[in-house]
Amino acid sequence: VPMHKIPNVPLGKVQQRHVVRIFFPRLYSAARLEDDVFVSQEDLAFIYDRCLRPTLIEVVPEFRDRLPTSYAAAFTHSKTCSGGLAFGSLDIPWDRLERVAEILLAKLGEQKGAFKDAYFVHELRGTKGSTMHDGEDDVERHFALQDMFEHVDVGALDPHDWLVDVALTIGVEGHVVTWRESCHQELLSHLIPVASLQKISSLTKRKNKFHLDRTLQIKELAGFRATTTDLADDVFYAQAYCTEKNVSYQLNPGVFRRIKPEELLEKKKEQKVLADLDSISQVYFECAGEEEGVDGRDGCARLEIRVPLDKAMDALSTLPEELIERAVVAIDRRVWW
Repeated sequence: VPMHKIPNVPLGKVQQRHVVRIFFPRLYSAARLEDDVFVSQEDLAFIYDRCLRPTLIEVVPEFRDRLPTSYAAAFTHSKTCSGGLAFGSLDIPWDRLERVAEILLAKLGEQKGAFKDAYFVHELRGTKGSTMHDGEDDVERHFALQDMFEHVDVGALDPHDWLVDVALTIGVEGHVVTWRESCHQELLSHLIPVASLQKISSLTKRKNKFHLDRTLQIKELAGFRATTTDLADDVFYAQAYCTEKNVSYQLNPGVFRRIKPEELLEKKKEQKVLADLDSISQVYFECAGEEEGVDGRDGCARLEIRVPLDKAMDALSTLPEELIERAVVAIDRRVWW
């Protein structure tokens, strides 16, 4: 079952990008896959009133004067004048976190059967690029891996059960570098040398395992996403793409959203679409370096593979120069944008 289909709620944060979530596998139902998988307000109130608040009072009694008396009171306190929610936070002393976790999970299972077998998941987002290093330098690779797992007790892990994404970026100053479709099979063959060319060719024809990401609607320029578990035990996933997509990627719908036809049927919405298109044009104009005082924006060819933790140090440290020359094309950024 994909993790994002299991009902869960964020419980706390460590620093800025590290979110601790609690998952409730017994709330999962295959029949709900097409519906929202959020935990209901009733369950959230039950969790706070009967489990979380009593746990915090037991382990951190100093919080008695700071904890809202109920979920309803906390919800009322968090509402803003505009109808949104603005949340506060409480810092739990590090030396009491383990007891909080143990007692909370126990109370959840005792209070309601549907909350049994709950577990914590640590989500670190927005960390791509935080461990940049020279892949051909053994020392840099070692310290980069250490930095990635700074919040994790690696000694307590089974390294084959943990997966790590390892990436290689290829760039040329003043250019957008992207992949050639004609070299996809050669790339996969290099990444997974134990797989035969016949198996790799077969994989690229399976739509449920291999997906092409075309660039500029040009046939020869394309990245890919591939689930490779059928080819090898130590490479689970591979993808090749161009980082120029970062220009238009938005976590929440904005000017680069997919415009729906009905937006052109109302004058007000049509005007908004036209204004958004003007904004998009300005962004691309600046990326090309045509705006005075703006340097422009390059794009890189990026290759990523997902491997077990115990293989991460030796994975994708570099690519043969002759393969790079065949597999990528560099286009002047002014021409591209």
